[in-house]
Amino acid sequence: MIAFWGHLSYFIRDFHEFLILIVLTIVVCFAGTYFIFKSALPENRKKLVMFERFKGEVVFFILSLVLIFSGFEAYFRYKFDQSDALGFLNTTDRWMARHVVFNNYQVRDRDFQVSKTPGVVRIAVMGDSLAFGYGIKNVNDRFSNILQDKLNESGYKVEVYNFGVSGLDTWNELINYNTKIKQFKPDIVVWEYYLNDAEPKDSKGNAVLDQVSRETPPFVEFLTNHSFFLDYLYWRFSAIYTNTFNQLKNTDLEQYYIPAVFKQHVNDIASLSAQLKAENSQTVTVIFPFLRFMPNYPILATQVHQKMDKVFANDGVTVIDLLPYLKNKNATDLVVNRWDTHPNEYIHQFVAEKLYNAIVPMLTKTDQGTFIKTQ
Repeated sequence: MIAFWGHLSYFIRDFHEFLILIVLTIVVCFAGTYFIFKSALPENRKKLVMFERFKGEVVFFILSLVLIFSGFEAYFRYKFDQSDALGFLNTTDRWMARHVVFNNYQVRDRDFQVSKTPGVVRIAVMGDSLAFGYGIKNVNDRFSNILQDKLNESGYKVEVYNFGVSGLDTWNELINYNTKIKQFKPDIVVWEYYLNDAEPKDSKGNAVLDQVSRETPPFVEFLTNHSFFLDYLYWRFSAIYTNTFNQLKNTDLEQYYIPAVFKQHVNDIASLSAQLKAENSQTVTVIFPFLRFMPNYPILATQVHQKMDKVFANDGVTVIDLLPYLKNKNATDLVVNRWDTHPNEYIHQFVAEKLYNAIVPMLTKTDQGTFIKTQ
């Protein structure tokens, strides 16, 4: 009963504008009906009667539209359950509220403890929204959770901590590692890498997103802020969304061909790789491709994969580049949905299997537990 009243009070607060609109439509409907059918007009006002009937039809038409609109609004607020890749839509905020729970360190996982259990290998996952599991409703369907279950079911004692944070690039992953991850002293670090991670601090990608915000007309912004339905229609049928995707793609790839930016990016990777090695953490890097371009993957992006494979390999990092395994598959089979091009559950399962095969040779089982093999 408490839960029922909690849901009801939330619904009233969240939907009160449309509830008021519905009540007003019902009042107008009954009042209009009463006026039309109860009013007695003389014969010489026949034309006026016809006008009143026409007005009644208009009233009922408008009221029907209001009720239908409110129904769509309720659907997109409470039933529709999809994320979008850019996070523009109100429905994505609602998706996050439904499916994402943050722990005691403000990351999407169960609560962490700093102290390590003897005989248990600790694996830390770092990365951006792909590691975070953006678009994945059930946290147990992420590659980090699947990897932990798969290793433990095979008799290894491990714990996988996922530190993925949406929007991180390599330069602020360095900060995230030193301010948050490092204290947990991971034995193995899984480094999720995406081909937009070379973005510098003064990212052009942020400028693209800011431009979208500035280009939205104030009246449209007002309507979309108050209506999930209108917000959905605006972004789905607006060319702005697609154009933003294309601009971000070009911006992401450009960074790898700007000498100063790429040099700094390589230095950041080398710095973190050296630090992990000095702290006796073994590193496995998973390089994710742009899934939305499959199966016709851009040549420039393929060249970036080749460059980054060499960068990580030169730093002594185990590299799993997903492109060779996925390049002939269709994007619709790999992404969360049409509007969210993050990897779906199939990809997370696939990545977990690749990581399992890469990590098992690093581990040894004894009566005292699981340990990292000595080099």
